[in-house]
Amino acid sequence: MLVGFAQTDITPPVGSLIPGGFRRVVSTGVHDPLHATAAVLDDGERLVAIISVDALSVKSSLVAEARRQIQKACNIPPENVLIAATHTHTGGPIADVFESEADPNYCAFVASQIARAVEQGMETRRPAFVGIGVGTASGLAFNRRFVMRNGLHQTHPGKGNPHIVKPAGPTDPTVGVLAVRDEQGNFLGCLVNFACHCTVMGGTQFSADYPFYLAQTLRRVLGEQCLTVFLPGACGDVTQVDNLSLREREFGEAWAWRLGTALGGAVLQTIAQMEFHPDAPLQTRTAIVPLQRRTVPDGWLDEAKRLLSTDGLWSVERVYAREWLLLAEEVKRQPTVNAEVQVMGVGRSAFVAIPGELFCQFGWDIKRRSPFPMTFVVTCANGMVGYLPTPDAFKGGGYEVRLARSSQLMPDAGERLVAEALRLLATLTVPASPSRSPVTTPPWDVGASPPEWTGLAPTDCP
Repeated sequence: MLVGFAQTDITPPVGSLIPGGFRRVVSTGVHDPLHATAAVLDDGERLVAIISVDALSVKSSLVAEARRQIQKACNIPPENVLIAATHTHTGGPIADVFESEADPNYCAFVASQIARAVEQGMETRRPAFVGIGVGTASGLAFNRRFVMRNGLHQTHPGKGNPHIVKPAGPTDPTVGVLAVRDEQGNFLGCLVNFACHCTVMGGTQFSADYPFYLAQTLRRVLGEQCLTVFLPGACGDVTQVDNLSLREREFGEAWAWRLGTALGGAVLQTIAQMEFHPDAPLQTRTAIVPLQRRTVPDGWLDEAKRLLSTDGLWSVERVYAREWLLLAEEVKRQPTVNAEVQVMGVGRSAFVAIPGELFCQFGWDIKRRSPFPMTFVVTCANGMVGYLPTPDAFKGGGYEVRLARSSQLMPDAGERLVAEALRLLATLTVPASPSRSPVTTPPWDVGASPPEWTGLAPTDCP
């Protein structure tokens, strides 16, 4: 197995828009740099590239352009390239959502930086041992939708709300980890899959959110050369906010550090129990699923035009009025959208890439029905079609199902993508357990002292 990791900077100029909220937010600084981080895997017969992008989402056009450049520079076919946004809500202007619009020049820059990261990963490939495992990080993520006393569902009803009956969906505390180290025991990088929104940092500075602290934790223990590819799990309805607790609100730098550091600890525990092998057969499949968009009722359009024609203070209702008008024009031009479903087999694990904000229940459905012992569901990948709620969520209501460009599809969209993912998984071959003896020696010379613990100094805590 040959593996290479590389990272490029995609931090936009200060003054660029930060998408991720209802209101237009102009950046005032950089808390931590944004990156495109690539892992290139080569089993001798097939090359694949898996890339994380510190962004709210990635457009399908951006993905197509990055893949074109990657194929030209590295001869990796497009179907062997997985590009996932980390879904940080403090990233650059890469999405058309609410009052934020994408910057075409920035999108072109990000596409070229993704390709550059893959090219550098190709150049740095070396013989490596691969470990794959699943750990647990409980108590970090919570479902943000609740069944209320009136029978409806509400998103973020508020801490201690007496009308809460129960959460409206599950969480997924599992942590998927693929770790790579070279023949000398140096860790090259890790792929980490976890289901929780990157909505912790907030503010007006660019930030990778809690994955920044995750990567920082892993580097301090596994070495500065170790890069982290963060792949968001099925977290369309899952965040860091515990609405059933009366503790402080889980936002800001301190909470981002807490979540990222705790997740890093779970990743390290998983790595410590791994068996590393010199090979992991690679397989890929992709399919395009056409999905029907919802139409905006004429009465809603009339009301939206009336509301926006009058003077008034900013309000969420005015934001949605604008969304309905924009969505109606898009639906008129293109009543369906094409969603790419991609599956990648890496040894006895599988990565399932979905181009939207998949609800957590759907992630569990894929994992439980997958033929692979370990299946990692990756969302916000290879495009963005918006929220993918369950049929039950559509019946209950709430923010994620409210009609807008961010929630534009018919209620069967999520189920159709899950079904296609399972169909593709069934076409892959699950390898037998490795016959070679795994590498179980410590990642340092036998007889020598373990590396000195560099740890986290108190001054590193915000």
